[in-house]
Amino acid sequence: MRKLSIGSRREMGREGLADVISREGTPSLLACDVNPAPDMLIKLASYFNARLSVPDRDMGDREKSGLVKGMRFSNEHERDAAAAAIRAFRFYENKLRQIDRILKERNLTDKADEVKHLVLNNTSLSNALLMIDIEREIEMPKVKSREEAVINLDKKNKQLKELLVSNAELRKALDILEDENAALKEKLKLLERGVFERLARDREFRKKEIEIMRLKDKKSRKKEVREESKSEEGELDIEGIVEEYRGKHKHL
Repeated sequence: MRKLSIGSRREMGREGLADVISREGTPSLLACDVNPAPDMLIKLASYFNARLSVPDRDMGDREKSGLVKGMRFSNEHERDAAAAAIRAFRFYENKLRQIDRILKERNLTDKADEVKHLVLNNTSLSNALLMIDIEREIEMPKVKSREEAVINLDKKNKQLKELLVSNAELRKALDILEDENAALKEKLKLLERGVFERLARDREFRKKEIEIMRLKDKKSRKKEVREESKSEEGELDIEGIVEEYRGKHKHL
């Protein structure tokens, strides 16, 4: 592990800090000595799209001093920053050494920084190596001979023609489906219009039925009232007749 630069600044914003860091390169990992991480560090990690290493708990003075033993600093802020960086490096050290070994075996040591950056930012080592392989194939296409180049070109032209034909067929099928969809929508509109008209007619018919029933009921009640009145008029007042008779014959 080699120290590139160390320093401390007062009242510096995110852009200023990002500019200072960028002078040394693009960071793959940012670290702090406290938990939770300061808002400024979280913003910087987001700015660089870098992993943030945060200790389980605040680092103590003894732990920090042990990590930076033999190093000199201008103030405690620089010591704290260095201790946080060393703690984070040691946490990932085995994984980083594994990457170096695999890349050396594959003669890809020039891609070490790129692979480490990918792995530190949640890409598996196998996927990172696959991405590098694909990138190298694109950058350096291998052509053994002119004949092979012609064959490859013919193959690609054939694939292109097949894609164009397939695209035309898909376009035609899509046009047919769109026409059918438009026809179905128009049919649905007609059906909906017919349903609404039928519902309107049914509602009007029902209203008329209710009105007829109401009138019939009213007429029936009037008839009953008239019949009751006639019945009361036709009934003999027996008690009245008896009283009248007694009044007339009182002297007897």
